[in-house]
Amino acid sequence: MSKKARRVTLVQVAEAAGVSLAAVSYALRNDRSVSRGTAVRVQAVAKRLGYRPNPRVSALMAYIRQARPVSVGERIAFLWVDAPPGVRPYRPIFDAAKERATQLGYTLEEFWLSSPGVSARRLQQILYSRGISGLLISPSYLPNPKFKIDWDWNLFSTAVIGTAESEPELHHSAHHHYGGMRLAMLQLQAMGKCRMVALLDKGVEERARRAWSASFLAHHPMGNRAWDFLAQENPEDISHLAAWIRKRKPDAIVGDRRIIEILLKQGWSPLPKEAMVLLDWTPNHWGFGGIDQCEEIIAANAVDLVAGQLQRNERGAPEHVKMLLSAGHWISAKSFPFLWGRKKTPN
Repeated sequence: MSKKARRVTLVQVAEAAGVSLAAVSYALRNDRSVSRGTAVRVQAVAKRLGYRPNPRVSALMAYIRQARPVSVGERIAFLWVDAPPGVRPYRPIFDAAKERATQLGYTLEEFWLSSPGVSARRLQQILYSRGISGLLISPSYLPNPKFKIDWDWNLFSTAVIGTAESEPELHHSAHHHYGGMRLAMLQLQAMGKCRMVALLDKGVEERARRAWSASFLAHHPMGNRAWDFLAQENPEDISHLAAWIRKRKPDAIVGDRRIIEILLKQGWSPLPKEAMVLLDWTPNHWGFGGIDQCEEIIAANAVDLVAGQLQRNERGAPEHVKMLLSAGHWISAKSFPFLWGRKKTPN
C-alpha cells in the first residue's frame, strides 16, 4: 500500500525560492508588499513543487482578515465617470453603495472624472496620496457604450456599476438585462399577449450588450417574425414611432421607460398603462407593469466586489472578468403599493 503523498508546505516553497516565509505568503496573494517580479518567481516555484493551499486554512485566514476591523478612515472612491461636476444622476445607487460601504466599515467618498482643471492622471495622484485604493465606477450618464481612463489601474481594486465596457475591462455589477426581458415576455404571454412590440433605447441597448433585443427575439411567441416587432431608437428622434406602432397593432408594449414617457408626453397613448411594460421600472411608475432592476442590490454587490479585492490584495485589471448580474423583480400594474418594502410615490 503506497504512502500518501506529503503536502508541500509554504516553508518548502520559501526555501526553494530563497525568500522569507512572509514573502511567499504575500507573493501568492499578489500583495504589493513584494515586487511583481518576486511574486511571479515565487508563484512559478510553488507551481513547480506542486504546492496547493489547504482550503480549510485558507478559509480560516479569509475569515480572520474579514473579521479584522477596517482601518479607521479607510475609504473607497465613488467615481462619477462622465456626469458633470456636482451632478449625481444616479443618487439612489450612490446612497445604496454608501450604505453598504458603511456596513463593511468603509467610507465612500465622491469624485468626478470631469472636474475642471483635474486630469485623469492628476486624479489618480490625488487618490493615491490619500491612500485610496478601492474604486467604484458609476453607471454611465451619457449614452456611451464604453469608456477609457488614462491612469495606472494596478493601483486600484475596481468594480463598475452597470454594463458599460471599459478599457481595460474590469469587474462589473449590473442588472441581468436578458433575464429581465425574458421575465417580462413570459409574464405578458401568461396574460394572453402575443403581439408584443419592443421599444428600446439604442444607446442603452449598446451598453447592455444588446441583451434586451436578444432576449426579445428569443422569447417572442411569433418566432422569426419577431424582428418586425423590434424598434431600437434614438429617444431624441422618435417622430416616426407612432405610425410604426399603429401598423403592427400590438396588444402589449415592452420597452425603455424614456421612450414610452416621450410618447405619452407627446399626447399619444397607444395602449392602456397596464399593457405597457417598463424594462427599467421605478417606484415613480405605479400604474405600469415592469421590471424593477433593484438598483440598490446592484450597488451593494459592486461594493462587495471591491471590498473582496481589497481583502485579497488584488489590484489592477483582472485576467478573468467577473460579471455579477442581478435578476430584477416583476412588478404587476396592479401590485400592492408596498410590494418589496417600497413606498408608493406619486407619478
